[in-house]
Amino acid sequence: MGKNIEELFDDFTEELLSENSSRIIIIVGSSKIDDSLASIIKKGLIPKLAKNNEPDELLEYDNPLSTFSSKIKISYRLGIIDITFYNVLEKIRKIRNIGAHQLSFDITSSPLKEHVNDLIKLVEHRKSFILTKERYFQNDLDTTIKKLKCALLSVCVLLQVVSTKIGRPKIHRALNRISAD
Repeated sequence: MGKNIEELFDDFTEELLSENSSRIIIIVGSSKIDDSLASIIKKGLIPKLAKNNEPDELLEYDNPLSTFSSKIKISYRLGIIDITFYNVLEKIRKIRNIGAHQLSFDITSSPLKEHVNDLIKLVEHRKSFILTKERYFQNDLDTTIKKLKCALLSVCVLLQVVSTKIGRPKIHRALNRISAD
């Protein structure tokens, strides 16, 4: 039998916390956030038209909602996230893009240092950040890399909670489908 969601999330957390490369941390952390957003969005959609073994015609490969950016935007436009969380995700996306597309990636030097500091300012007051800092870092965020890990992990925790608690929206139950019949 495979691992349950909590065990998979614990594995992800352990991997993220043990990593020391800031580039890998931002890419892996943002990938988890991307996957979590896709999971949440899927819960608001009717099942895909594609067969089970085929990619989702909206959320995978080169399709309309396949990019991290498009998932962030649709999550905001559907009211899944508010503007402050949208800004958090956009900041993570910007940092991730630098990590994925530039040879130089040093979070202790400009401009990345400012981007990471901006991200921390956006999340440090959130309960998820405070709890993550206490649980995984014993309130010791003495390095930029620890701050980045804490910020990413707190966003991942929040999205994981939302993903496990969200159900199919009432709109699907309330609307009658338009039919050719």
